[in-house]
Amino acid sequence: MHKYLALGWLISLLSLPLSASPLIVNIDNPSFRKIVTAVPHFRDQVKQQNSAALASWGQQRLRSLLEFSRLFNTMRGKVYENAELPLQSFRKLGVEVLVRGTLTKGEDKTMLLTLQTFDIKRKTTIIKKTYPDVSRANIDYALRDYGDTVLKTYTRKPGLFFSKIAFVGKRHRKDHKQIYTMDFDGGNLTQLTSTPAHHLSPAWSPDGRYLVYTSFEDGNPDLFIYDQVHEKHSKLSGRAGINSGGHFAHTGDIVAFTGSQRGDTDIFVIDRYGMSRRRLIKGLGLDVDPAFSPDGKWLAFVSGRYGNPHIFRATLNWSMDRVQVTDDKRLTYAGWYNANPAWSPDSRQIAFAGYDRDIDRFDIFLMNADGSNLERMTLNNGDNENPSWSPNGMLLVFFSTRTPQRKRKGAAQLYLMNRDGSMQRKLSTGLHTAQTPRWSNNIHPKAQ
Repeated sequence: MHKYLALGWLISLLSLPLSASPLIVNIDNPSFRKIVTAVPHFRDQVKQQNSAALASWGQQRLRSLLEFSRLFNTMRGKVYENAELPLQSFRKLGVEVLVRGTLTKGEDKTMLLTLQTFDIKRKTTIIKKTYPDVSRANIDYALRDYGDTVLKTYTRKPGLFFSKIAFVGKRHRKDHKQIYTMDFDGGNLTQLTSTPAHHLSPAWSPDGRYLVYTSFEDGNPDLFIYDQVHEKHSKLSGRAGINSGGHFAHTGDIVAFTGSQRGDTDIFVIDRYGMSRRRLIKGLGLDVDPAFSPDGKWLAFVSGRYGNPHIFRATLNWSMDRVQVTDDKRLTYAGWYNANPAWSPDSRQIAFAGYDRDIDRFDIFLMNADGSNLERMTLNNGDNENPSWSPNGMLLVFFSTRTPQRKRKGAAQLYLMNRDGSMQRKLSTGLHTAQTPRWSNNIHPKAQ
């Protein structure tokens, strides 16, 4: 746990009474529009060395966090950044939400950061929090915490500013593929593997402590697990043949993966200590790409039992920590090849990659958990694969080989889009290639 968090925060959270009209913003409503927001310059009442720079950086960082959420339209320009402008003037400018920050000096002479969010139409303070002992080294924790509080207040969904993305990358074209992690916005890039072999298919445990991945470092596709607390890699499944594509169950104790036995490729499960390996799903043809639903009711997977690979959904029955499949059904019928199923956080939708033979492209699609309401999220922009949901279900990360020329495919890079397919934009990693992203849950450092 970060030492700053161990100090304890002075927190005051004010919200609208239950009798007031709700603040919930429904991003799936066709009439949804971003909330017009102003984040003026933070007031610096400390007036000491570095406080002005800290106030300036804090204002810019908080504004960028709110913009990243795609929920707020943060206005720019001198008039919107005037900290002394009265509320009525902001209202005349069309601002709906005002977020103010103030640096003050505490009794122990350390700096306090107070952040407030005002609903201008209601003339009400929605949120107010004070963070003690702030400095350049720890202010980002306070701003992320506050940003998450704002998101939870307006959407009733989890935040995302303490989440991370794991992915497969190469620094140079001829390098081996390695496992990397980074913050939700591309910051704090960290390389987790380095052996001269390919490493593939990372996936997070629900608590964000562990990552499973596939490695060829011993000459066989073996399943490994990485413990971030102890910074330790260990082999989870190394039987001859395939041990690939691990995915944690909602309990965090069981991993489903693609395994082979006597030449047959099926879905297996194993506990996170490498014990109790057994076959979960056996069918004609290949069964691969397992993905547990967050609520633990289902397992999505890809099967070629009827010819071309399509997505199936197995119904699960849990008895203590043991899981069994009671039945399964085919979900996709359209498309030549469908793969990479990814559950939304509420277990109501599945994003996946589908191959369109007519245009020779993989694209991202979305469907309900029962296979209904199929929607296409990408089109005519290279290959687009391996979608993964943000913790609040508002964004998707995926990789794409798109280039400005459109018809030409380039090196794979990570992209973000809103859950409706809008606002597609590149997530810069600085690497030659970046692919197979997996978004973690929002794990606050206080919980680690």
